[in-house]
Amino acid sequence: MFALDKRDRFFDYSTNMNYRGFIKDYKEITDLVHKYNVPILGQLSFFYYNDGLEHKIEPNDISKEGIRRLQADIIMAAKKFSFAGFDGIQLNCGNNFYLARFINPFFNERDDEYGGNTENRCRMICEVIKFIKANFNLHVNYKVNPRDVRKGGMTPEETIEICKLFKAAGADSIQVTARTISFANGEIGSHPFIDFADKLIEEVDIPVILGGTLRDMKTMNNILNSSKVEFMSMSKPFVAQKDFLSQWKTDREGVSICQSCNNCYSKKTSLCFKYE
Repeated sequence: MFALDKRDRFFDYSTNMNYRGFIKDYKEITDLVHKYNVPILGQLSFFYYNDGLEHKIEPNDISKEGIRRLQADIIMAAKKFSFAGFDGIQLNCGNNFYLARFINPFFNERDDEYGGNTENRCRMICEVIKFIKANFNLHVNYKVNPRDVRKGGMTPEETIEICKLFKAAGADSIQVTARTISFANGEIGSHPFIDFADKLIEEVDIPVILGGTLRDMKTMNNILNSSKVEFMSMSKPFVAQKDFLSQWKTDREGVSICQSCNNCYSKKTSLCFKYE
């Protein structure tokens, strides 16, 4: 997870990409990953944006010049990822990060070509995706929320339309994520967004990755065998138990010891509170 600004809300929990040795240091990491024939993407996630005048400028208030600066900063991050050997970039347009707020009608009430209807709210990101695909050999993935659980926020139907717009702009894959409260108000079943993921897979012909609350092999196998989902994403379980996939491969079943307490996400050490 990489942020754009050292003053960002989550910068202390993120990875700094704005120093001279970034390309050299991360080329060592990407080379190591590639030795195992595994692709690696850099996730760009930022909660606040500094447009040069205001540190916490919100989507309604940022000027068109500020939008151009934001686009340039994202493109520069993609360029750095490319030079450092990353295979792609993940744009975090989900959870409650800045880009998620920009495409959300609850936050973006602009009256120009970057606000209002769905296409306008997605325009800024679509322009970035098109530029990256035209100029870098990078896979472009993005995270998106199925629903917002705010009155006047994004609905599952609009999220699917947003995914279609990003796909048309050149995006290569999608990761379904959510705010914590959205998971609590999701569908009933093995995963709160499995039905949404199935509908999305029917509507777009790029890979859809299911993220969130995946902790045991039984649930994951059930999803693979009973839905259209082929890809899954996990994060916190690796912090609690770095070798759990190897253990699962040996045992053929198992449950991660991760209890989703979020301490690894909310503390600057990024360590498991219970098991480290």
